[in-house]
Amino acid sequence: MNKINLIFLGDFPYPHGMAGTKRIQHAIDGLKQFDDVSIRVIVLRQSSAANPPSGVYRDISYETVMPNLMRMKLVLLSPAFFAKAKAAIRRAFVPEERNILFVYGPPAFDNIPVVRFARKLGYKIVFDIVEDDDAAIEISKSVYHRVKNHCTRRMTRQIAALADGLVVISSHLERKFTGLIAGKIPIHLRPISVDFSCFTAAPQPVGEIVTLFYAGSFGIKNGLPVLLDAFDQLAAHRANVRLVLTGKGSDEMMRSTLARIDASPFKERIEYKGYLDDAAYYAALNDADIPCMTRVDLAYAQAGFPFKLGEFLATGRPVIASRVSDVEHFLEDKRNVLLVKPGSVEEIVKAVDYIHQNPEIAQNIGKQGRVHARECFDAFSQARAMRLFLLSI
Repeated sequence: MNKINLIFLGDFPYPHGMAGTKRIQHAIDGLKQFDDVSIRVIVLRQSSAANPPSGVYRDISYETVMPNLMRMKLVLLSPAFFAKAKAAIRRAFVPEERNILFVYGPPAFDNIPVVRFARKLGYKIVFDIVEDDDAAIEISKSVYHRVKNHCTRRMTRQIAALADGLVVISSHLERKFTGLIAGKIPIHLRPISVDFSCFTAAPQPVGEIVTLFYAGSFGIKNGLPVLLDAFDQLAAHRANVRLVLTGKGSDEMMRSTLARIDASPFKERIEYKGYLDDAAYYAALNDADIPCMTRVDLAYAQAGFPFKLGEFLATGRPVIASRVSDVEHFLEDKRNVLLVKPGSVEEIVKAVDYIHQNPEIAQNIGKQGRVHARECFDAFSQARAMRLFLLSI
């Protein structure tokens, strides 16, 4: 009974999405190389405008239980939703195999009934935790998000009774859940991941026109206003600097960010590309000169681990990164990255100036960053440890 029947479950967008989707996809791509692992994806709910509700992606079948089921629609249609979710879990169960339900995110209103049902069927349950919901309250503005956060925090306290194992993305989360579960279930630390097939083998030196690049979520923790302030200072004395942004955020954050771009005296050198599909995103990232992983100093930012940092390092370019979470555990300033204080405009400006003034050193920093990312964050290398963890629970 050593063959693993692995079901990824959650309300992440699939097959195309941002950090959460890529974390799941990297796990899938790494684990499917093993003959004793079979994989299926069950998405609880997602927008049908973003992805087809069901299909096959990279040889893996996926289905969405109920597309376009958001907020109050979930509450109103919850009986039908949970019935369909349980039916999908039952269909995916293979009696003669080691059945594991890999749940992306913490226990929550939309997955708790499904998890309890899966345990009764005989699934082992693993939660993949990438955020600290106790810290998330500081960035929750709407009543909906506060209520959702409160419910999730209460359910997370029961995680030792719900799970057979935990996967966490940072040492902060490892410490937190080690205390919460009191040794009752195992924890596996899986940091950020990178698929190196998406990156050019030999990046070019920084060019005459220098492109600063940011990609990802446009949220409070990401510090886009700080990066824009730094760019304005740089653009005032460097005519060859431009800034490219891609990603998305809430309507409120997008309005604020676009207004801030429009207010820049150098807005003609700022390009917001919108949300890009994977091909366009990796093309833009590989063309960039200085990827910037900015954060502000919030407990929420310190708790996780910025997913894009791994991809930025994989470009082989000199990366500017804020000193948050486990960044300094893996990376060393001016050896394989340029580290800056979270929320500091001045340190971002100094880091870009350092790259300009020391092109050969900067090029070597980029090369070492890529080497270190392959050693620490390669998705296929991570899969070997993940498989052993799954076999152990």
